[in-house]
Amino acid sequence: MRAFTISFINIYGGMHQSSIRNKNVTLEDVARHCGLSRATVSRVINREGNVRPYTAQKVKEAVEALGYTPNFMARALSGGNKNMIAILLPDVAVPYYANLLEGADEVAEEKNYHLLIQTREYKKSVLNLIEEQRADGFIIRNSGDPAVDRTIIRQLNKHNLPFIFIGKPINEEVLSIVVDNVGGAREMAHHFVEHNFKGILFITGPPKKIDSQDRIYGFKMGLSERGVDPESIFYTEGDFTREGGYRAAAEFFSANSAEAVFAANDLMALGVLHYFYEKGMNVPKDVAVAGFDDDFFSEFLCPPLTTVRQPMSEIGAVAVENLILMLEGSAVRKSRIILPTRLMIRKSCGYA
Repeated sequence: MRAFTISFINIYGGMHQSSIRNKNVTLEDVARHCGLSRATVSRVINREGNVRPYTAQKVKEAVEALGYTPNFMARALSGGNKNMIAILLPDVAVPYYANLLEGADEVAEEKNYHLLIQTREYKKSVLNLIEEQRADGFIIRNSGDPAVDRTIIRQLNKHNLPFIFIGKPINEEVLSIVVDNVGGAREMAHHFVEHNFKGILFITGPPKKIDSQDRIYGFKMGLSERGVDPESIFYTEGDFTREGGYRAAAEFFSANSAEAVFAANDLMALGVLHYFYEKGMNVPKDVAVAGFDDDFFSEFLCPPLTTVRQPMSEIGAVAVENLILMLEGSAVRKSRIILPTRLMIRKSCGYA
């Protein structure tokens, strides 16, 4: 199990992760060092206000000089909040989640909360954090396994811990932040039909992934709305990886042809472009290619990739904002918050 705080305990803007920390330094040591009372130092560190700028600066200098790290766990055991939000994600190495964390971190820092990120052993990690009460609230990417999600929700409710799911949860009573996958794929279908592509290949994601199911549904809806039979196009299954996109393209084009390929995410579209490059096929002259997500690399490919932009940074920001509202006893807006997507038309489809 791997855990880390995405941003250091940012008491002051000038402190950063490279500072050397001394775990043996106490709040009393800081108070003695700067000649102030323990209560005053505590108010400064906890940002409770009513402290002169000169006093706050003295505490800051003492903290930096001594390498003091606030013991948030001790504060929690004494009845206070940890100001810690746990975020559970399948992986942070992919741009999809890196962008999400950027938005989450920005809001957390503004609100004086800290993020604890877990990416390994999904179910075990969540349940351990719940039992150890290491966080005040949880933001969880749905696992894709209803049984796992039900277990997690049951334990969170048992411990009275607020939580938000990213992606569709297993029931409508759970607050969730979702992207309009259906609408984004629907727009892509409209774009393909409007440009009269003859023969379309749709490389889907894994069948159990809700995002893939929604994109299939949206693409079929968009085709139907433009008078094209959804069953008249080609479908092949991918796995949301670059290698999976390459394999899907290789298997299909070794025996078939199409004028346009829609891959259900940008990583698979990258694999498709790689295959066409190896085969000497020109994109978009020989075949158009589009993806979904608008990962950071998409606009820098040659040619730049037509895709559907997900508001990943906004997802992270909205999730943290709403969880903090829950932690502070405020009412949240609704059980599901749907964020819009945007069609990004670039040269890979030939119509930028």
